[in-house]
Amino acid sequence: MSTPPHEVLEAARRQAGMTFQDLWIAYFALGGTAHPEKVRAYLGGRVAPSMDYDVIAHAINERFADQGENHPVPYRDELR
Repeated sequence: MSTPPHEVLEAARRQAGMTFQDLWIAYFALGGTAHPEKVRAYLGGRVAPSMDYDVIAHAINERFADQGENHPVPYRDELR
């Protein structure tokens, strides 16, 4: 069984050294529209899978790129 998408994102957020606030601001800057508490609930597995998975993944991947790394967070179509 593969890792649930919300767990992939949350683990990557922590690995990238991003606070939740850092992530939400980056997500919002990329066009994400969900309220911060909805994003937090998604990362905690408390709400249904989000159509914003790729926006959140992209925000985290940008942080990794800023740190000189590739994009280690898979996008939704790469999870399958």
